Amino acid sequence: MIAVVLPAAGAGERFKSKPTDLPKQFLGLAGRPIYLWALSTFAAHNSIDKIVVVVPDGSLDTVRVEISNVLPKYAHKISVTAGGSTRQHSVHNGLEHLSALDAHPDYVLVHDAARPLITSALIDSVILSVTKHGASTVAMQVTDTIKRAKDNIVGDTLDRSELVQIQTPQAGRFDWMLDAHRKARAENFSTTDDSTILEYGGHKVHIVAGSPYNLKITNPEDLLLCHSLAQLIDKSS
Repeated sequence: MIAVVLPAAGAGERFKSKPTDLPKQFLGLAGRPIYLWALSTFAAHNSIDKIVVVVPDGSLDTVRVEISNVLPKYAHKISVTAGGSTRQHSVHNGLEHLSALDAHPDYVLVHDAARPLITSALIDSVILSVTKHGASTVAMQVTDTIKRAKDNIVGDTLDRSELVQIQTPQAGRFDWMLDAHRKARAENFSTTDDSTILEYGGHKVHIVAGSPYNLKITNPEDLLLCHSLAQLIDKSS
């Protein structure tokens, strides 16, 4: 069994112009909330058996109703649970939710809800890699020159041939991912990245080639770019 944890519980403070704004994952993108884009792609994928959407505690009922209305064909394999104060905490909650199932998944993919343009082809590549190696992350080779900087002064130039830009999904054997998250929680180890959690658990993480279209919506400009890309996707589908 292959499962997905879709963390969508963040406040998105860097995106908001005022505190009362909706978290970015619930904003509209070409007619539907951002989180539903990735969720729809995973739900329609034949190899994905179970999906846990992790949302703010106050949004549980709203999201459940929205999913049942928009994705009735796939509602049977989607569940919703409450997130925590950090992304790491939210992913851990999703993993624990899966661990309570009668049958545990063999593998789990963790994907940011704020990366709406995930494709079935990329999911295929991640599944192929994680089932072969046990731990994987999507990443792109860095093409720009990267320098260290301090106090707004340029310092060392880093060797970009050894650098990658991490994306999601990040995937692992379910027991590896769950145990690594439990270890990190018990030892107060914090990170924003599940490949780092897997490394912390003692596992080598293999790289799957990413895509420039698999971008994460962090700032309003990212949403504008995704709007343009989403329109292209709709026209080509």
